[in-house]
Amino acid sequence: MIPASARFVVVGAGVHGLCTAYHLAEEGADVVVLEKQRIGAGASGISGGIVRNFYLSAAMNELVARSVEIFELDPSLFGFQQVGYIAIVPAAQEDELERIAAQHVEVSYPSAFVRGDRDVTAHMRRLFPDWRARGSTALLHETRSGWADARTTVSALAGMARSVGAQIVEGTRVTGFDLDAGVVETTGGRIRCDTVVLAPGPWARDLWRLLELPSDLELGGDARVAFHYWQVREGEFAAGGASLDPRDPVVHLDADVPVDGMPVPWGIYFRPGLGGGVAVGGLPVALDPECELDPYGPSHSELGATDTAFDASVTGALAWALGRFEAASWSGGSFAAQTCFTPDSYPIAGFVRENVYAVLDSNHGFKLLALGQLAARELLGGREPVLDPFRLERFAGAAAPVHPASASPYPWT
Repeated sequence: MIPASARFVVVGAGVHGLCTAYHLAEEGADVVVLEKQRIGAGASGISGGIVRNFYLSAAMNELVARSVEIFELDPSLFGFQQVGYIAIVPAAQEDELERIAAQHVEVSYPSAFVRGDRDVTAHMRRLFPDWRARGSTALLHETRSGWADARTTVSALAGMARSVGAQIVEGTRVTGFDLDAGVVETTGGRIRCDTVVLAPGPWARDLWRLLELPSDLELGGDARVAFHYWQVREGEFAAGGASLDPRDPVVHLDADVPVDGMPVPWGIYFRPGLGGGVAVGGLPVALDPECELDPYGPSHSELGATDTAFDASVTGALAWALGRFEAASWSGGSFAAQTCFTPDSYPIAGFVRENVYAVLDSNHGFKLLALGQLAARELLGGREPVLDPFRLERFAGAAAPVHPASASPYPWT
């Protein structure tokens, strides 16, 4: 049951909503989190949990570095496996990777840059003796990165928020706002508040409309739809007797060498799976901006499903990269989910209307725990310059995008 009032109403009980609520309540603020289903029911609960700093945007490098510091406070609590992360790229992305390595130095984020196909192969074979991928001309090995179990992280943040007094109300959907009266309308009744905090994950589009915010935003002189969607595809597979060591790093492999079932260029990312197999993801598929969001993820009969061709392509790419999987008899499967992106595929953080603060992660959620911490400081009256590159105002007619575009085949790199 929702209370009659609260100083802050946070919409969404994913990683950002819970993290923001925790830091607000820790400072003594009265906070209520509204979740239309259950804690972690959106993208946070089914995320592959990759924690990495593989971004061409220097502003993102700073944000990730701060976020990893939070994971490092108690890795066991967050389910954080600090095994490292390796990005491996072809020649088209080589200079970008070197630039990212230089930016890591600026934020004291340790990583090793390796250039040249022979040196790349030698580096990988020290970690994976059966490494045999071809055409890779550079890699970046981040030693502080890794991955986190989604459910463990979400549960930890919910427990932390409740422990300092934040109230989490599940099964309550927001249906409207009367900002002049300071009221949030929900399926469970009305709640008065001073400030609304939006952290809705994929449902950003729908709340944006309820708030009558612009449907198009300008990026580099062009009008773009405020939110666009991709179907992200991931899965976990077992390969008979072949496997990864639980201590192996996360690997992101972009390639421009033809492999059956893969477009060129293509990419996969993989890590040890929770069930002893291999967790792997591939390139996403663009969705209609008006795509259905409920039921979400694997529960959706169409948008939550992949196909056998996708499974064959990602397991085939694994076998192309690692000899141990050459004759593997694969079992397991994959799923999909609708994921929401801003026009430039980077987060929005800050006030979007008077008394409405947004923490919209553009599908970078898991690795950006610092967003909630920094948002809470601003909501309590501070100003965090590290968030300036992520303000909504960057879409107000700037001549050039604030964040650089990458040659990666992935839309979020």
